[in-house]
Amino acid sequence: MRKSIIVTVAIILVSCVRSLEPTPNNINKIFASKDFTFEFHKKNGTCESLSFRNDYLVYKSANPTIRREITYDEVLLINDFIQKIVNKHSTVLDPEHNSYYVIKNTAYKVLIVPKQEEFYFEALIKTLKLNK
Repeated sequence: MRKSIIVTVAIILVSCVRSLEPTPNNINKIFASKDFTFEFHKKNGTCESLSFRNDYLVYKSANPTIRREITYDEVLLINDFIQKIVNKHSTVLDPEHNSYYVIKNTAYKVLIVPKQEEFYFEALIKTLKLNK
């Protein structure tokens, strides 16, 4: 009985992800974990994601999942991309009309609504050679 209570409390604590404002300090908190996910939610309701775990990149989309090592240059490219969308952040979230990004780990989540179109994410995926 005691074990099940401890497990239940642990699950509740893990599921309580704090939403943060999209500031460089808050995003850096997430990046510091070196275990985070960068999601792109399209206007049509689909989602693609890049997850980073111990120097590996995992790309999930409608196509088969790709998992491979990530290079330092690719990390810089992704950081630059994220910085650009943070700089273009809008406070208006209307998922039916806007695409949006989520950067999260097990403790924190940042929602970013950039004033830009989907092709920016697609260009990142193409540059990283993750599309088939």
